Amino acid sequence: MRVFRYPGRTLAGDYIRSVAGMSLGFGVLLSVPPTPAIIMVFGGVAGVFSLFGLRTVQRHVTKVAVTDAEICNVGFRTSALCWGDLGQIKLRYYGTKRQERGEGGFMQLTLKGGGRSMTYDSGIEGFKYIAWRAAKAARDNDLSVDPASAGNLLALGLDADGEAPPPKI
Repeated sequence: MRVFRYPGRTLAGDYIRSVAGMSLGFGVLLSVPPTPAIIMVFGGVAGVFSLFGLRTVQRHVTKVAVTDAEICNVGFRTSALCWGDLGQIKLRYYGTKRQERGEGGFMQLTLKGGGRSMTYDSGIEGFKYIAWRAAKAARDNDLSVDPASAGNLLALGLDADGEAPPPKI
């Protein structure tokens, strides 16, 4: 079994954005006379960034365990997906035009099957290993992988039939 997490340094920017957004929203709400428009707009801003902060905390405390039989998330709630139940794999790249030239961006892996959906982004330790294991399960289950996902797997240098990459990639 291999266990991975999102390191704090990867989530630091999300924590900063969350606190900044909540500070703006709640700061305006507490400093100006309330009107329905101000409450809706800045209350909405504070609410959205509060939810974003909670999602960041959830990612920070979640551990992802990968075995030959399943992938399991352990955190505020626990969920598992057996590799034999995998029904869909998507690997997407997100970035700006500048980032597409190799200057950043991130990938997001979505796994669906057995009534569950799990999503991981490339900030997690062992992302390359998780993507390789998912690609191997897709091949073992005779799943077709969409062209964008197949291209992104190749961009990561992954071959579902090849040797697994080291866990800390």
